[in-house]
Amino acid sequence: MVIVLAIMSLGVALVVPRGATALDQVVVHSVFFDFQRQVSDLRATAFADQQAYTLVSSGAALSDDQGQDTVVPLRAGWVYRVSQPITISAGGLCSAGAVDLMNLGRVAAHLETRDGACHFVRTR
Repeated sequence: MVIVLAIMSLGVALVVPRGATALDQVVVHSVFFDFQRQVSDLRATAFADQQAYTLVSSGAALSDDQGQDTVVPLRAGWVYRVSQPITISAGGLCSAGAVDLMNLGRVAAHLETRDGACHFVRTR
């Protein structure tokens, strides 16, 4: 009976850390999809209002020029950093750029967009 318990505890010790890593990846994907959805919504708004927007990093100082600088909110504890401000034209096209999704000061995902359609691809 003790041997069976020892074998079961070894199995649990191997599975639990992998489960925590898998859960972390699920959260990262959830934040990524939420970010992508919000940028797509901003693109649609830019097209509908015929007004250009500029996506800046979380926590960046927003300029006072007609409120065109925009920050999309993420879930608690998450921020993002853009390599350069990403411009969404009045026609709905995005400039190329890269975004780091960060949690607790650590980069959890690196995203890039190149196609003008505001579609981000996770590169790491």
